Amino acid sequence: MKDELRHIELNDWITITLLSCVVIIVIARWFSAFNITDLLSSYFKDRFIKLSRNGEDGSSVLIVSSVVVYSINISLFLYLFYQISFNKLIELNGYIMVLTATSVFVLAKHFIGKLIATLCNFEEMLFTIDHHRNIYRAMFAFGLLIINLIVIYAFEMHENVFLTSFITICLVLFAYNLILIYRYRNMLISSNFYFILYLCTLEIAPYLLLYKYIML
Repeated sequence: MKDELRHIELNDWITITLLSCVVIIVIARWFSAFNITDLLSSYFKDRFIKLSRNGEDGSSVLIVSSVVVYSINISLFLYLFYQISFNKLIELNGYIMVLTATSVFVLAKHFIGKLIATLCNFEEMLFTIDHHRNIYRAMFAFGLLIINLIVIYAFEMHENVFLTSFITICLVLFAYNLILIYRYRNMLISSNFYFILYLCTLEIAPYLLLYKYIML
């Protein structure tokens, strides 16, 4: 592997990107009456989840900003992992393409879900699950930011550390999807049609289409 792939300057675009994430979080905190600890407490209790459903005290600002940070960091991690694994140059243009694809995928998944929910009359169920999913994404944003900082700067983007982190992130994301389904199992299983439609259309199909697109 070439040394220039792992060399990090303090003023490079990766550093600026990560610093921008911190700035986004700080600004969001200013406009929200909730603390970041309130958001992170959703790992253990439902208070913030229930309050934020109605957008109380600017909670939506904190959630949306954290989801943006989540998208930025997951895209950065995936891009760097791919480039390092295949010994390719790390360039800003490539990262922007990955970030755009990730953002389009998340937004398309959200709006297609809303469309299907409206047509099939299960908007309330989808809103409840999707809101909880966004809370999880917002919480994971902080973990992903820390992982990127450690992998990029502490371990200088070592391939084995990237691989270990990649496996860990995949397991966590898979686990939280299972937790969501288990948590709302009564709501989903109450109608076999909605349960099958939710799994196939909103959980499985988007990732299969993304995989097919990547493999083309």
